[in-house]
Amino acid sequence: MYKVRKGICMVMFIAFAAAMTLTGCGSQNTATDTASSGAATAAPVTTAEELKPVELNWYLPATPQKETQLVEQALDTYLKDKINATIKLNLVDWGSWSDKFPVLLASGENVDIMFTAGWSQYPQSVAKGYFADVTDMLDKYAPKTKANLPALLFEGAKINGKIFAIPTSKELAHTNGFLWNTAIAEKCGVEADMQKFQTTLPTLADLEPILLKVHAADPDIYPLEMSASGSLAKSYNDFDPVGDQNVPGMLYPNKDTKVIDEYETPEYKAVLEMVHKFYQEGLIRKDAPTLQDVQPDRKAQKVFLQGGTTKPLANEEVGTALGYKLEEFSYTKPFVTANDVTGSMNAVAAASQNKERALMFLELVNTDSVVNNTLNYGVENTHWVKKSDNPVVIDFAAGMDAKTTGYMPNAFWEFGNQFLNYFMAGQNTQKWDLFKQYNESGVGSKILGFNFDAEPVKTEIAAVTNVTKELGPALETGSVDPNIYLPMIIEKMKAAGLDKIIQEKQKQIDAWLAATGK
Repeated sequence: MYKVRKGICMVMFIAFAAAMTLTGCGSQNTATDTASSGAATAAPVTTAEELKPVELNWYLPATPQKETQLVEQALDTYLKDKINATIKLNLVDWGSWSDKFPVLLASGENVDIMFTAGWSQYPQSVAKGYFADVTDMLDKYAPKTKANLPALLFEGAKINGKIFAIPTSKELAHTNGFLWNTAIAEKCGVEADMQKFQTTLPTLADLEPILLKVHAADPDIYPLEMSASGSLAKSYNDFDPVGDQNVPGMLYPNKDTKVIDEYETPEYKAVLEMVHKFYQEGLIRKDAPTLQDVQPDRKAQKVFLQGGTTKPLANEEVGTALGYKLEEFSYTKPFVTANDVTGSMNAVAAASQNKERALMFLELVNTDSVVNNTLNYGVENTHWVKKSDNPVVIDFAAGMDAKTTGYMPNAFWEFGNQFLNYFMAGQNTQKWDLFKQYNESGVGSKILGFNFDAEPVKTEIAAVTNVTKELGPALETGSVDPNIYLPMIIEKMKAAGLDKIIQEKQKQIDAWLAATGK
């Protein structure tokens, strides 16, 4: 396996492993699980009766659910005796998220808690004053969360030494790859071809003959999922983001600390050329450049390969939500970037009138299995039923499955501490042990712990982002010739200020390296 770099990264991973062992095992098997023990979760700041009732508005990117209101009602009943609060879950569809959340934060209205991440403008949001500094509030309002979370996660979340968001305790390393539909593989006669990728890292050329077989066997299936969001060219090369992963100016993975324009690298162009070939061969949806929501195709089993970040048993997690069997393979090695450490967090809005109560609620999300699993799976005996204890295994309620249930957002990695998650029937109950091994195998980024301050080049970032939004989807999905459009987008980005962004990123990294002695 690929080991973490020596020095500070190794120390941090040991701390992470220890914390995970306490959190992961305890969540299912010991009295630290508050649902089983009946113990109070948060340190009692005051009794619920002494707190005035408040409603907390929480915004997250996820597929809206038909029966979210039932989940809110169940949580409200449970929360009344805990923190005398009600919760409003605002699940914003993925296609709208990147446009909607900045508007919500800027308005300052009706937002108490906001999902955020390094890839979702966390540093920019902090720079604009949208998130509250909770550094000095954690000991009082979220003490167990602070104690249980690996130090590496909190360190990664800090900006100028302050904590503006609570990270999710989940997988730490990342690998990029695909989930593949086993029924389609069997139907199209490519099951044996796919098995070899369990032990090797395939190239796109390796995948081409398999995708062509699928297309020939069933032209109504899209062999390779593509949409307006995401970049196979970037993920295949696993460039190391410096700040927002949607802003150009990255590092080669685990190579050095020189900021590059990934659009000008031969590796990036090579993937674009292959994807363009796939598009011409009919292996990608023709309307991929404008496709915002991939969920309908996934639910209808219209796609063979679903791209994304892989991790232990991701196939089970996604397959359970979709209602059919998936397998997975990776095309990159385990890697830990600054964005992985800040990959999923929840922040208290600076404009919130209920900051203390919001933190008390997040304490429950991260330490109380009733709250955590209600958010993830819905209402017990309505959406799911318990099949066994120690560890807790659940299944869909009678007459329901992944397609017919009214609540299954499949956003486990957003709803706080994942090590509190119950297991769905059929899942591998050794999951958290596998996560531990996976995290320990990751190679740490050379800028782990660095946070980019986008404020000095915010104008240029906005201009460059407009260019990538305009031309990126067509280029990334293969619908246009990269030999023509790649020089065009590079020229436009440079005119918008890309070189200044890269220079600023390099300047800040160099200063950070000098200050930390790395």
